[in-house]
Amino acid sequence: MGKTFMGLNPGVIAVISFLIISGFVMTSLIERNYKALEKVGLFYLDRVLRLYPQFLFYFVVSCTVIYFLLPDTPQAAELTLRNIAASLPMIPLGFYMFGAAGVEILPPAWSLGLEMCFYLVIPFLIIYRARGVAFALSVAVFMAACLGFINTDLYGYRLLPGVLFMFLCGSYLYKPQAKGLAIAAGTAVAAALIFVAIMAGLIERRPFNAEVTVGIALGVPAVYLLTKLKFHRADEFLGNISYGVFLNHFVVMYFLRAFWPVAYDGHIVATVLALSFLLSGVSYYCVERPALKLRHALRAGAKSGVGQVRGSEIAA
Repeated sequence: MGKTFMGLNPGVIAVISFLIISGFVMTSLIERNYKALEKVGLFYLDRVLRLYPQFLFYFVVSCTVIYFLLPDTPQAAELTLRNIAASLPMIPLGFYMFGAAGVEILPPAWSLGLEMCFYLVIPFLIIYRARGVAFALSVAVFMAACLGFINTDLYGYRLLPGVLFMFLCGSYLYKPQAKGLAIAAGTAVAAALIFVAIMAGLIERRPFNAEVTVGIALGVPAVYLLTKLKFHRADEFLGNISYGVFLNHFVVMYFLRAFWPVAYDGHIVATVLALSFLLSGVSYYCVERPALKLRHALRAGAKSGVGQVRGSEIAA
């Protein structure tokens, strides 16, 4: 919606928190249910059942809104058979910058492509205990991007090689041992120092390097502190609607743009938020819940005697 906070894009900061949360939750999910090579395929199936029902629903809704309400727009120009076909596997959305897929139909979904790439590698990093090596290599790529030696936006924010260590910070926070906790905490402190250096002009500010570093500095301690809280029904409710809000807020904005093509003042921002939350509640109960039973049955089959899904697995 074009809103910034102290010159920073809060959406980018939120994405970094999402990556850290995802690393935590996926580690929990694998450790509890899929920590064996023969179960990796079941893990992938679990993720498909999690991501696809609402993604397909909102993708179709977005295509419909764009086609009928936003003709002759950049969004309408992307309604081609090629772009639609490339979007459905989801992974190409994470490589939109190379022309692999369009990004205007459902703009937030580019990060689902990134998320899917993470899903492909995290079971093996955990099973083969390779997180440390992957973490170090990813930090090296990120620093090269942050300092401008390679494309900052692509390799410091959007592609897995440069952001894998952010996922892994969350991974280290799941049942943290001293070494993992030190790695995550040290990363947060280093990110905070880099952010200060960027804002002070000691490091050149490049696309989103300030937002990414402050996102790490805030996200790591936030996730750590949240893991110390007891499970509450509010966690379940917010976890249930979070994915729908992520997917539908651009659809809501597209719909409103057709009837209310003005700047995003306070009233329109509130309207977008209200409609997004309401629509997410509807899509969760009508689209997500049927798939939820299949996912839980899959986990029960992967690990006999699995208990009720609580805490960190609610939003998974």
